[in-house]
Amino acid sequence: MKKIRQSIYHKFDRMLLRLLAGKSLSRLESRKAFTLLFSEKISFEKAKSFLLLLSRKGETAPELLGCVQALQFLEKISRDNVPGLMDTCGTGGDGRHTINISTLVALVIAGAGGKIAKHGNRAISSRSGSSDLMEAFGVKLAASRKKMIRAAQHSGLGYFHAPYHHPVFSKMQPLRKALKRPTILNLLGPLVNPLRLDYQLVGVSQKRLLPLYAEVLSKLGRKNALVCHSQDGMDEISTAAPTHAAWVTPNKVRMAVIRPNALGLKTARSKDLVVSSVQENKWRAKNILTGKDQGPARDTIVLNAAYGLLICQKVSTVQEGVALAQKSIDTGSAIRVLQHLKKWSTSHGS
Repeated sequence: MKKIRQSIYHKFDRMLLRLLAGKSLSRLESRKAFTLLFSEKISFEKAKSFLLLLSRKGETAPELLGCVQALQFLEKISRDNVPGLMDTCGTGGDGRHTINISTLVALVIAGAGGKIAKHGNRAISSRSGSSDLMEAFGVKLAASRKKMIRAAQHSGLGYFHAPYHHPVFSKMQPLRKALKRPTILNLLGPLVNPLRLDYQLVGVSQKRLLPLYAEVLSKLGRKNALVCHSQDGMDEISTAAPTHAAWVTPNKVRMAVIRPNALGLKTARSKDLVVSSVQENKWRAKNILTGKDQGPARDTIVLNAAYGLLICQKVSTVQEGVALAQKSIDTGSAIRVLQHLKKWSTSHGS
């Protein structure tokens, strides 16, 4: 047994030396390395070195996929059969301090008939993350997986707070704080939903991440997905600038540029989307969901939800998606999804 452990650690050291030389790891090597790292079988200092070297070299799709598979192996994705599930979780980290667009988009899509398993976390670089907003609205973040599955099935949206549903995330927090810089761990959020997904809308903080995520989502078997980053720096589809996108289907990745000019939506500048606190985020979100805000912030939500509805095949065109997203808000469907989610999360029983 001791010899086996020594052999494993020796292989990890060899992988460290490869990264130090600027060489990439295979998917299998990455999976083995992260299984050790996530299991805390590697020393803190070696784990730090591994993540830093990987980050400085630049993560490849096989390395990211191996990391995802290691987490899935250790935590076991739910095998509950909920067909047609979608997530709108993005990477965050664009530094724009905007309203929580991905969460509002998820509610609008659910209100329009989509089924959402929304993965999220508290703010890291922004002023209010998805979990901060959900908690402010009274959603219990520690609601069980079974409750959230039922919420997705019956009300259109279940919310999965990453640290609660991924014990590994909590264990990695001291490591992330010690590193003081983004690493591959910051890329995991959109790729490790606790449930099996068919569809995804993923906003990324840097254009270079488009092909990386597109390849990994394709390997993970998504039926339809869109990875996006706008020219004005948002990890969302922007109404103010063209947005670079990668369309993902099981056997194909197609790069495109989204230009929303012809959709008749109001252009949102940075100041239209910025919030300074969780409470302001909640207030702005409530105004959008109740139809009080008819301005450019609402239209940013509508645009992203329209593409989300196209991805999960609820509409055939973006124009139809815009109309359906607007209807989801104007009829009160989107806000009702939030109200039902709160009830599901705080209900008695498992």
